[in-house]
Amino acid sequence: MEIMTFGKYKDKTVEEVFLINPAYFLWMKEKKMTNKPEYQEFVQTIPFQYPEQFEWEVDIRSGYQCWECKKTMSIFLMFNPEIEHDFRNRCPIISDLSYSKPKSLIPFAKGFGIILEDRYSKTISSKYIMHICPHCKMHQGDYQIVEDNEQKTQLEQRIIIKCTKGTWGILQ
Repeated sequence: MEIMTFGKYKDKTVEEVFLINPAYFLWMKEKKMTNKPEYQEFVQTIPFQYPEQFEWEVDIRSGYQCWECKKTMSIFLMFNPEIEHDFRNRCPIISDLSYSKPKSLIPFAKGFGIILEDRYSKTISSKYIMHICPHCKMHQGDYQIVEDNEQKTQLEQRIIIKCTKGTWGILQ
């Protein structure tokens, strides 16, 4: 973990500073300090540890084919808006928060006709929130969705979401 090298939080970790004063990183951004290693560490790690405290860009894509029944379904891909994602419209699809989506996303995704459930994966030997085929109810692990996905899907909607008091909502 990166250690702060300046200011009133010098010698504290980036995570400690975030937990004490999350607005400090907004101040760094406003002061154009985004090239500092501390800010880069913040952008690259903290949102993934505390996803419900950040805004996320979401792509809702249709045309993903279930590996079991071969019928198509929609998928829900999340991206940290602070990170460049040149690969978003190419194959294979890559998404932030793979294997680490919060449970609070389950009812939100349902509003888009996307089923997410907390299921066990033999691939990683643990449970996590994964897509479920609406036709055959087979899990679609993040390995199939975002790591080994060479499928062409269509962008249906791009939104920005944020969690407030445990409930996700659209910002724009």
